[in-house]
Amino acid sequence: MEEQEPIRLSGDLAQKVVDTIAPTINRHVNIMNSHGIIIASSDQSRVGSHHEGSLEAIRSNRIVDIEQTNAAAGTQPGVNAPLVLNEQLCGVVGVTGAPHEVRPLANLIALTVQLLFAQEREHGRSNRRETEARDLISALLAGSADADLIDRRLAAHGLRAPWILELWIPQEPRPDLRQQQAIEGQRTSWIYLSGGYWRLRTSQANIDETHIARDDKYLESAKSAKASQLLNEAEVLRVLSRRPQLLPRRESRRIWSPEVAVAIARTPERNLETLAELAANVNAEQARTLLVIAAANSMLEAAEYLHIHRNTLVQRIDRAGQLTGLDIRHSAQFLRLQHSLYASIALGQLHIF
Repeated sequence: MEEQEPIRLSGDLAQKVVDTIAPTINRHVNIMNSHGIIIASSDQSRVGSHHEGSLEAIRSNRIVDIEQTNAAAGTQPGVNAPLVLNEQLCGVVGVTGAPHEVRPLANLIALTVQLLFAQEREHGRSNRRETEARDLISALLAGSADADLIDRRLAAHGLRAPWILELWIPQEPRPDLRQQQAIEGQRTSWIYLSGGYWRLRTSQANIDETHIARDDKYLESAKSAKASQLLNEAEVLRVLSRRPQLLPRRESRRIWSPEVAVAIARTPERNLETLAELAANVNAEQARTLLVIAAANSMLEAAEYLHIHRNTLVQRIDRAGQLTGLDIRHSAQFLRLQHSLYASIALGQLHIF
């Protein structure tokens, strides 16, 4: 069985607790670690010294009353209460005074310290996991990391194949994204890089997309069973993230072609302008109609998707042919027009996705 990592109290946080509580209760307060060393005290001269009175509380893991002053041991009447976090004894809190008077205070202080230390520990762990996730996703997007390195980082993060990389570009600022916490062994937190939010998850993770607004740009990679495949998928998303106009909203995914979008995203700007000329006279409604046809299995399916009669769809196709000089029914010419439409979208001349 794996040995549990020992919990170590933070002296800085312990001192903050002492500085806050001691003046309020008008009592002398010490906090000791699991070895009986004072790590925080209302008497700063005692920090770093050994507190003999705490040893019994450490040995017995119970509250110990001290009835009399012991100058040799440096102890005064009071109560020493053990501090337990995650079922581990990690220290002792001591409060001076008549035991019957300060015992309730000692219990309250111990509970306060335990809660604060647990909160700090979880916060530190969360920050560490977020940093690890940022490093992992950065390595994927940089494209320079080798597959072995990615494999090691995935293993360290507890994510098992197959994996899916997500890219999310909200239309409005999303301060609540911090609430979308990482889940151990399932997903990382959302990490902001290169103009978008990225998250890596296992394909088995249950994902709720209700927090993704209708007009947000959102895309996920194909499943990757190997780190080399994940690197390839990350490269595709990275290329697309440079042209966010090409990314689909949730409602547009059905008519979106990843192959054409990636090809256009990789096309130099000067070439895009030339490509877009072919669709210069096509308006947004006509462009959407053409992209629906490209994605549909039949004309009837396209007409149903657009909620129009099949004859109306044919008329739109004929009109597009007149505007572009292409025979839309010819697959090669239709593909040329499709690339031209995507080029216009990439340049912001058409707003479809």
